[in-house]
Amino acid sequence: MLSQWGHSLVGRPVEWRDCLPDHLRHIPLLSHVGQLREVDGALICVPTNAVMEAASQILQHGIPIVDCAILHGESFHAYKEAIHKLAFHHNAPAVVGAGWDPGALSVFRSWLALLTPGGVTETTHRPGITLRHTVMAKSVVGVKDALCTEVRAADGRLQRYVYVELEKGVNADLVAQAIRADPLFLGEETEIFPLENLASLEQEGRGVVLDRRGSSQRLGRRHFVLEGRFDEAVVTAEVMLAAARALPDLDPGAYSLADIPLSALWGEQADKAEREWL
Repeated sequence: MLSQWGHSLVGRPVEWRDCLPDHLRHIPLLSHVGQLREVDGALICVPTNAVMEAASQILQHGIPIVDCAILHGESFHAYKEAIHKLAFHHNAPAVVGAGWDPGALSVFRSWLALLTPGGVTETTHRPGITLRHTVMAKSVVGVKDALCTEVRAADGRLQRYVYVELEKGVNADLVAQAIRADPLFLGEETEIFPLENLASLEQEGRGVVLDRRGSSQRLGRRHFVLEGRFDEAVVTAEVMLAAARALPDLDPGAYSLADIPLSALWGEQADKAEREWL
């Protein structure tokens, strides 16, 4: 919860108190949203199947909300419509699906589609760090699976680490030579690490590649690739905070991230952001 005097957590105090990390123990923990006063907005951080109930309870008190419900397609639109009716009735704005997907990824997809009308978008999701370098490494003969990342050495040099799971009997040195010889890796310091399997590495973080190709050659070739690797929980938190900054500018009702002007997501930093990024 965001309030004029700071932050509060709403939950079951008996169950939560011992589970909170040290840096959150100073925040007031309340058992019911009705105990809050002068609240500017609530961030709903519960599983998707519990979001509707939590949103309903909070909106009944006229408190603006932001949630990160993971819903898509017709399920998302039905949920947004239901929240819109509640939010409008209780005179409060609500930003729904304000996470990574839906949320930020939806905005990226929409912008790429605007730039290439009639084109085709391919979205590749994969746990762990994933880039075009990973796709290339996987295409090498004898490679069963691959995962590529990059790190900065102590002196600032960029190093690329490629972890490969090899087919039985494959020569690791020949695979390493083939990867380093590819134009994608030329001029880069590349280390190759053969592993028995990549399951453990793939549990770390999340990756995405958005590949958007225009359909009309008459207007020139248009091809956009967006690559990302990140901690999804951290990105979701950033998106929710941005949505919370927009709440004071929104009329009662429900909004997706795509409905909100970019300047509103920056809040009080909008003027600085415009000067820096536009």
